[in-house]
Amino acid sequence: MEEELLEKIDAALADIRPMAAQSFEPAVSIERQLTWCRNFVLGHPQENRPGPFSMGLIAVREFDMYGDRPELATLVNDVQNLVQAKLGLR
Repeated sequence: MEEELLEKIDAALADIRPMAAQSFEPAVSIERQLTWCRNFVLGHPQENRPGPFSMGLIAVREFDMYGDRPELATLVNDVQNLVQAKLGLR
């Protein structure tokens, strides 16, 4: 389970990081949340969760409804749902 989740997180980060590097604010937010999720799954010490997860909603708005990357939106939503389940939030 953790390995599959980490693969999804890493795949999403690979697509999001170039956009975040261009200072695309939605991507910056998604990158921050994905990075927190990755550290959580790996059990690395970190700061508290960065508020309620919004990366799925942002991804749908930016990459599915108005963009051309519905697969990226689906991937980010999958990660959010899996991490929320691990946290007992779903």
